[in-house]
Parts: sequence; structure tokens; C-alpha cells
Amino acid sequence: MPKRADQDPADSSLGSVNPADHPPIAFPDPDWAWFVGRCEALAIPDAPAKRGPLEALYGHLVGVNKWLNLTTITGARDYLKLHVLDSLSLFGDARLRHLSEGAPCVDLGSGGGYPGLPLAMWYPAAPWALVDARKKKAEFLQAACTLTGNPRAAGRHLRGGEVSNRVPDLWRKCQLVTCRAMGQASEVLREAADLVRPHGVVAIYKGPAFTGEERDQAVAAGVKLGYRLITERVVQLEDGDPQRVIAIFQRDR
Repeated sequence: MPKRADQDPADSSLGSVNPADHPPIAFPDPDWAWFVGRCEALAIPDAPAKRGPLEALYGHLVGVNKWLNLTTITGARDYLKLHVLDSLSLFGDARLRHLSEGAPCVDLGSGGGYPGLPLAMWYPAAPWALVDARKKKAEFLQAACTLTGNPRAAGRHLRGGEVSNRVPDLWRKCQLVTCRAMGQASEVLREAADLVRPHGVVAIYKGPAFTGEERDQAVAAGVKLGYRLITERVVQLEDGDPQRVIAIFQRDR
């Protein structure tokens, strides 16, 4: 990827989050075939039908990333694996199968939009809020949501820990909160505390190291905040890869 200092300042797409300024980028057929095969192996449905929308999201991410620091992962195969497939690895969990249409889902600290964008695409019946405390990234997320095919997905400029009854559509109404790459799990639980409704869940994407001290700290924090750890979903994106862990906490009060 070119360094930002090397970008042509006359390029009108720089500074824009408009998808029209960042057209779709086609995936090489071998990379797409690999992705569809891995989705089948992980019981993720409907992957062949998502190629067009995912290419639109990919082109938009790569284009905006030229001027806004969203990701270091821009190759097609790595994008499909480490952003999209990783996001969808929550599939198979019973709580995801029973998402209702009315209650919101939140991707906390969404940044570049993962796991929120793929989940919003695969679950268009649920309203999704992709939340980020940085205004420019929230603007990017709002634009990216228009590419998911989910009319109830939107970027939101706010911080989870600042949600209160002044944000009535989210305050203690969310059926699902997801979070990836936003610090310690215990802190994520605190940030989500005023988002999750009773019996709602928080799904925190982590690597294999989660099973140590971080897990113990999260469980202890969860007890104080009214959560309990109900499952740890272990997924391997590709043979030979380290295992990924999705820690799922349920809010009991």
C-alpha cells in the first residue's frame, strides 16, 4: 500500500468517505473460491451471494484507508480471511441464531467495521449500530453501512461508556454487543454495561492467550457488572492457524 505521504494531493477521493469515490475491487477468483470453501467448512451460509457487496466493502475500505488509518490488512485474501471470515466465526452460536428483529445490536469500537459490517450483512433483519468514539471513523462506518444491504445498519459517533438514558434507542436495549481488538475483555464489559439489556450478550473476539489471566479478570469484572461467562467459542480460520476464541458473556441483571 502506498504511504500516505506519497498520495497525490489532487486526488479528489482523499478525505472522502463517499462510496462513489471508492469503487468496488474484485476479488481474484482463487481467493474467492477459498473463502466460499472456508465458509462451507464453518457452516456459514449464503457466501456465494455476498460477493458483490463484499467487493464493494473491500473497495471502500481500501480507498478510505489511503487517508484514514483503518487497517494494515489490505490484500484480498487477507481481507477475506482476517476481516470477513474472522467476523463471521461467531456463526453457529445459538444466541446468534435467535436474534430478534427489533432490538439493536452494537459493534463496539468498530473502527474499520469488523465484525460489525459482515454481521450486519448476514443478519439484515436486525438493526446494527457500529459505534466509534472517533468522528471520522464514525463517518466512514455510516457510509460503509450503506453497502451492506441492511437498511437498519448505521455508524454512530459515541463511546460505549458514555451511553446513558440520553441515548434512549441503545441504553440497556441491545440484544448483542460485539467487540474485536479493543483492549482487555474486562474493559469491554464495562464499556458495554449500559448497552446490554437483561439476558443480552456480549461477544468478545480474542486470540488463544485469552484463556489465561485476561479471562480470570474478565470473569471477576463480569460478576460485579452482572454478567456471567456462558461459553468460549473456539474457531480455527484455516488449518495450521492459531485458534481464535470468542468469549460470550450474558447479562443477568
